[in-house]
Amino acid sequence: MFDKIKNNEYKVVLKNFLNLALVQGIALLLPLITTPYIIRKIGLENVGLVAFASSVIAYFGVLINYGFNLTATKDIAQNVISKQRLNEIFCDVTYAKMLLSTVSLLFFFILFFFVKLIQEHFILYFSLLLSVIFTNLSPEWFFQGVQKMQFITRVNLTLKVLATVLTFILVKKTSDYFYLGLIPCINGFFLFIITQFYIYKVYKLKYHSFKIIRIYNELDKGKYIFLSQIKITFFNNFNILILGIVTNDFFVGVFSSADKIIKVFSSVQVPVVSALFPYFASKVRDNKRKAWKELNKIAIYGFCIYTFCMFLVFSFSEKIAIVMFGTAITEISILIKIMSIIPVLVFLNNLYGTQYLLNAQKDKIFLWILIKAAILNTIMIFPFTYYFQAVGTSFSVLITELFVLFAMYFASKKIYKISLKNEG
Repeated sequence: MFDKIKNNEYKVVLKNFLNLALVQGIALLLPLITTPYIIRKIGLENVGLVAFASSVIAYFGVLINYGFNLTATKDIAQNVISKQRLNEIFCDVTYAKMLLSTVSLLFFFILFFFVKLIQEHFILYFSLLLSVIFTNLSPEWFFQGVQKMQFITRVNLTLKVLATVLTFILVKKTSDYFYLGLIPCINGFFLFIITQFYIYKVYKLKYHSFKIIRIYNELDKGKYIFLSQIKITFFNNFNILILGIVTNDFFVGVFSSADKIIKVFSSVQVPVVSALFPYFASKVRDNKRKAWKELNKIAIYGFCIYTFCMFLVFSFSEKIAIVMFGTAITEISILIKIMSIIPVLVFLNNLYGTQYLLNAQKDKIFLWILIKAAILNTIMIFPFTYYFQAVGTSFSVLITELFVLFAMYFASKKIYKISLKNEG
């Protein structure tokens, strides 16, 4: 293993992983500090209200992102030695995101005139939308592509700490729930300004003239990733939307509280996936046999470590609920137990789906698996939630993730075997 790390490509992957892991670690730690405070200050029902609003706005985030976090990262990684090409990719992707941001704003204000809930909590919804726009216009994908994550790591780290401090300063009573939208908005704005200035000064990239055909090409290139991202967000947020419609803010608060714990552990693998993606982008192209072998090795180690950690979460779910939330202990504890295996499934799904299928140019297969999973989830979510409330929602998420894992694994294994036959 240490001989491999001496190799430059492994050093780059390891360095990016450590930078991403630092940010992710802080990002996971800070909510563990603020969540108990927030629930006690604004109440579980307002937590449900904010979770519901975040779920609605997340769909705008998918539209603006459009899968560029994967397609643009891959393009940057494969053209890193050409400054002219880097400038073209940076400009075209940023223009495309600006166009999609404008569409999102227009659609949001149309919704504002027709949806009473948005009118009643306009500051919350609009702040969350601006947060999504600013965050998606910040070119983190560029830094991942050139595999230079130190700067963006420091910026993200600083802004997250400041956001935590602002939470303790501003959120004091029940009616202060709207700050949970305003604070991320301020955070996203400064992230956008700082990263744009840095890219201009350090990489000497400049905006060229706006060309519709180039924007169209970028959107066309990422259409299958975009559709797959819609599914992922549909799956992650649709459940909360249905739970909120079928039940009330209390059950949304219970589910979102348990889901927050599960997502903390699911997010642990984000640095691994993000650091490995540009690496496997070239590895799958150049040496499929070695890529498949390394992928399976990572899957085995990750499965063992993750399963042990989630067993501890399952065992101490009630204590976690008491320390973190201090209310609705039994309900939240049950949901944590049900969903405790999900982070393991998400980790394996990302390896065989994102790392292998997407880098093997099998976007359509990846998309169809997610579409089938979305259909399965939609079929289950209504009766499960209607009869069993948040417990039913949790089981719907679990079953869908199991389906995605088996589908991604067998599809990637089949593609791997076909590629070996073709090479032979």
